[in-house]
Amino acid sequence: MRVLIVDDHELFRAGLALLLRELFPNIELLHASTLSQGVNHALCELLNIVFLDLDLPDGNGCNALAELKESRPSLPVIVISADERVETISRCIQLRAMGYVPKSSPPEALRAAISAVLAGGVFLPASSIASLSRDMDTNEAPANGPEDRQPRAKSETSNASALGLTPREFETLAWLARGLPSKAIALRMGLEDITVRKYVSHLLAHFNLRRRTELIVMLANRGIKLGVPPVTDPALDRSLPAAEGQPTD
Repeated sequence: MRVLIVDDHELFRAGLALLLRELFPNIELLHASTLSQGVNHALCELLNIVFLDLDLPDGNGCNALAELKESRPSLPVIVISADERVETISRCIQLRAMGYVPKSSPPEALRAAISAVLAGGVFLPASSIASLSRDMDTNEAPANGPEDRQPRAKSETSNASALGLTPREFETLAWLARGLPSKAIALRMGLEDITVRKYVSHLLAHFNLRRRTELIVMLANRGIKLGVPPVTDPALDRSLPAAEGQPTD
């Protein structure tokens, strides 16, 4: 597994690296202390996932996320930030982050959250899930208490049959969770864009939701894991269409 950590605090990067190596002894880590370094690594390296701090010295955090997803649409990005405002978390989900881990999380919660996202799960602070659900007018209630930030204790990876999905719908769901727009998913799956859009519509109807952001909140709330994100190739990403404007799928 190859992981990029983009954070300007050397001590935090070292602590996160130590935690990642505890979870995955054979992990290969790349470090960047600025947005420009992070984007440069992302453009050149084979990677499974990126951990991104929002408070970077050379750019706005949300703009950094948007730039990374523009450059590498298939590369999952997990935001790790001291900013715990619901509006910031919501904005990052809209910009196709795969999850959001507060830096204030206690070590055991941070360990559980990182373990979850590296297994293909989505992590959001439980205290924000209730607010996000209310803002989206969904029926999703937080799986844990409002102050409990640990993900649900669910170690196994879900599969298509367990979720009541076809294999293609499950694959579409996994790519959606990792932040790909439907046109890019179509290219990755070798399908027509209209076919993928039908799969997305089926997924939303299946989970009684209306849009991708609600899917992300639901996956985080239920602790659903979709499998370790594969290594993504920057050369292939350059051939994928990035999301245009505000994501809607």
